[in-house]
Amino acid sequence: MVLSIGKSEDAIAAASANECTVAIVGGGFAGAALALQLLRQPDTNISVDLFEKGQLLGRGVAYGTEDDCHLLNVPCGKMSAFEDDPTHLLRWAKENVDPAVQPDHFLPRKIYGQYIESLLTHALADPQRFRWRKGEEVVSVVRDGATAVVQTASGKTVRAHKVVLALGNFRPSNPFLHGKDKNSRRYIPFAWDRSALDDAAKEDSVLLVGTGLTAVDIAMSLRARGMTGQIHLLSRRGLLPLSHRVHKKYEGEWIDRPATARGWLKRLRAAALTTEPQGDDWRGVVDSLRPITQTIWQEFSLAEKRRFLRHVRPYWDVHRHRIAPQVGSAIEKELKSGGIKNHAGRIIEYREDDLGVDVSYRNRRNGEVRTLRVGRVINCTGPETDCRKLNHPLLANLLAQKLVRPDPLFVGLDVSSDGALIEDSGRSSEFLYAIGPARKSLLWESTAVPEIRAQAAEFAALGRHWLIKSKL
Repeated sequence: MVLSIGKSEDAIAAASANECTVAIVGGGFAGAALALQLLRQPDTNISVDLFEKGQLLGRGVAYGTEDDCHLLNVPCGKMSAFEDDPTHLLRWAKENVDPAVQPDHFLPRKIYGQYIESLLTHALADPQRFRWRKGEEVVSVVRDGATAVVQTASGKTVRAHKVVLALGNFRPSNPFLHGKDKNSRRYIPFAWDRSALDDAAKEDSVLLVGTGLTAVDIAMSLRARGMTGQIHLLSRRGLLPLSHRVHKKYEGEWIDRPATARGWLKRLRAAALTTEPQGDDWRGVVDSLRPITQTIWQEFSLAEKRRFLRHVRPYWDVHRHRIAPQVGSAIEKELKSGGIKNHAGRIIEYREDDLGVDVSYRNRRNGEVRTLRVGRVINCTGPETDCRKLNHPLLANLLAQKLVRPDPLFVGLDVSSDGALIEDSGRSSEFLYAIGPARKSLLWESTAVPEIRAQAAEFAALGRHWLIKSKL
C-alpha cells in the first residue's frame, strides 16, 4: 500500500536527530495522561499528536458521562493526573468546583473529565508541540524507514517516530448467540448508548445483563431519567460491587508469598479475620496488596493465571474495585425495597416479540429454569479483551501486518516490560507501544488511574532517554 504524505499540518515531516514525534491513538484518560507527561518533560523536543475519534478531550467512556449520579470509584485525594503531585486534583477541585471538597470525597466522573480536559486545553496553546486530531479515527499504522505513517479513516496521514495505543476498554461481546434480531429495538448492545437509555427509561421493566460496575451505573442512570419500574440484574454469579468504607490501614507484612491463587485466598481470609477484633474488615487487607499486586501476578505461572481468571477473578473484582458509599447505599436501598432484583444464573434463551422480551436463565442455586419478562434488555457485561474477536479497524490492520499479537491469556496485547508491543515473530517493536488495559496480561492491574499515570510517567522518561541517546 502506498500512502501519500502531505506537507500541511496533517502530516509531520521526519524530525531531526534531537526531535521525537509521538502519535497517541486514543484520547481518553490513558492517552491524555501520556500526552501531559510527554509535554511536561523539560528541555526536550518531544511533540505529540493525539488522535481521538470523539469530540471531547480526556473523557473516554468512563469520564464522558454527563450524569451527576456517576461518581468516581476512588476518593478525590487519590485521583491526581500526576503521580509526583498527588494533591493536584484536590487543589484543582477546590479552586474550580467547591472550596469544601475534601480528599475523601467522591467527585462526579464528569467533573474529573473536565479536570483532564482543562489540563489538555492548556497544552493546546503550543501547537508546535501538541496537536489534537479531533474526530479522527486511526485505521492504519505502517512502518516507513525510521518513522511510522499513521492513517485515519478520512485519509489523512501523519508521520511519527513512536506510536502508542491508548485504546482503553473495548465494547462488550454479545451474550446472546440465538434468538435476537440484530436490528432489535428492545436490545441495547452497548450500555453507554445514551439515547437508547432515554427510551429504556420509559419501560415498565428493564433487564441489565451483568452485575458489575457498568450495571450499577446504568441502574443509577435509569432512575435519574425517571424510570420507576422494575430493574432486573442478571449474571452467572450475581456478584455486585461492594462499597468503600472507612477502615484502618492493615499493618501486616506479605512475606513468603504463595505461588497459587488458592494460597493467596487462604492468606487473605486469615488476615481479614485478624482485623475483626479491632472492629475493622477486609478492605484494609485488600488495599494493602495494591503496591505488590502486579508483582504477585507476574510471579504466577501461566497455568495459575488461567486458574485465577477462571475461578477467582469475579470475586477479586467486587472486592478490589469498589463503588462510592453513596452509590452503594442507593443500590442497597433499591434491593431492600424490591425496586432492583438481582439474579444469578446462565442465560439459555432470548425471545422477543412486539410487546417485550422473555429471557430464560438457569438458576445458579437450584438449576431451575426461570424466565424474566421485560420491556428492554441492556448489555452491561464487561469489555471484550480478545483482540481476535473485535471489530476494530486499527487492530485488524496491525494483526494482519503481524505487528502485534494477542497475549497468551487473551486479556489484552502481548507487550514487553516497557510497554513495547510484541510482534508475531516474538520481537519487541521499535516503534509501537501500548498503555492501559492492553497491558493487562503483563501487569493485571492496568486499568485504574494510579497504574495508568505511572505507565505514562515511565514512558515519558523513556522518551527523554531516546533523545539523550540520539545526541551522543
